[in-house]
Amino acid sequence: MTEPTPVHLERLGPKTYIGRNARGAEVPIGSLGADGAFSPGELLQLALAACGLLSSDHTLASSLGDDFAAVVDATGTKPESGDRYDTIAATIRTNMGALDADKIAALTDRAERAIDKLCTIGHTLDHGAAHPVTIADDSDLPTTIGR
Repeated sequence: MTEPTPVHLERLGPKTYIGRNARGAEVPIGSLGADGAFSPGELLQLALAACGLLSSDHTLASSLGDDFAAVVDATGTKPESGDRYDTIAATIRTNMGALDADKIAALTDRAERAIDKLCTIGHTLDHGAAHPVTIADDSDLPTTIGR
């Protein structure tokens, strides 16, 4: 089993947070309506989108070139009742105009197989994952924000 990737979230204010990883990256996180921030559901959609493109990048680059352009659109749908997603879908868009129809079909098939084989986020969604969240007392933290 691999070690978990160290990420953490710090509260900046009511329903406003900053997520960080050990490599120095930061992402603002908030409620769905928060300006300039991603909601947790949007981050999940982005995770699937990024995993799909990263998993297929080598395959796509082998036919389209190392500098190929791509955009991934991701969406999530929720049932009317319940606080979960029914579907999270991603579409990788890239210009394959230099290829004929047979080569596009073959490249698409190879890229989709790479995603099926390599996308950890997709595998996690397929099989589910334990998701415990615990509350712990930490006397090293200040009692209020900014102190």
